[in-house]
Amino acid sequence: MPCRIRSTIALGLISLLVAVPAWSWGSAGHHIIAIIAERRLSPAARDKIRALLMDGKYSMVEISTCADQLRSASGVNNSPQDAMCQALAGNIPPTNGTWHYIDIPLPTNAKTLDAFCPQGDCVTAKITSFAETLRTSTDEAQRRQALVFLVHLVGDIHQPLHTVERDCDKGGNSERVGFSLDGKHSDVKLHQVWDSKELDLLMADYNVTDEHALAEALIASISPTQAEKWARATPEEMAWESYRIAVTRVYPTIAYQNFCGAQTAPPIETDLALPYEEQGTRVVQLQLMKAGVRLAVMLESALAGP
Repeated sequence: MPCRIRSTIALGLISLLVAVPAWSWGSAGHHIIAIIAERRLSPAARDKIRALLMDGKYSMVEISTCADQLRSASGVNNSPQDAMCQALAGNIPPTNGTWHYIDIPLPTNAKTLDAFCPQGDCVTAKITSFAETLRTSTDEAQRRQALVFLVHLVGDIHQPLHTVERDCDKGGNSERVGFSLDGKHSDVKLHQVWDSKELDLLMADYNVTDEHALAEALIASISPTQAEKWARATPEEMAWESYRIAVTRVYPTIAYQNFCGAQTAPPIETDLALPYEEQGTRVVQLQLMKAGVRLAVMLESALAGP
């Protein structure tokens, strides 16, 4: 891992990276995952994706954030990006926001995820169903919608806080922390730290401000042995893997508080130490690489037919 850079490079990231909603990897993270996956696809699979995306009018990178665009746009085409995503995804139910995560309680003794995925409206079930639609449907519109969501949701499930909830903290959105990038920032959502701020630090570590440059560096560092091992994971195994990361790496030093019921006092703020932030960048690096590899495997399998 390159050494930590905290100077003008980190400052530049604030202005160069696009502002993103605090419920996903952020646009840079999803773009990086899509770039890694696309590079690992066979020419035949790339051609089929190109055909689904209006004969190459759009790319996997461009559609990788559509699921978030659709959730925030509330069915209104507020921008060209919103209109593109709506045209590609078609009609989706208003409950689509729950597709991005699964709330596994911390702690839990559960051995299966069934209780945490009511009516199949969670990230694990949707990854499975969209992969099946892409594989078996003869309806091009359905397959296009499945592709749009699959590219995004495989990324989401690798963000640890998309798989956990500690006493109603909404996947860390209610937790407040102090975080360093261009100096110390207070009152930062813990979820936002793992969505985007750790990725900002990772880009600073690599001395890059361009997501394609980071993606290329990550692609070069993926060994065949790693890829083969990662490829075997099911959506449920991906969720448990991310959950374990949340348990062992995200929450241990975060001050405990119960967010269930009415809140009578401001949240306790935990000041994150430098080792926490540095270890977090390594977790994010690995999760982006795993997500890219696994997305490529899923797409390759779903598009293997004639």
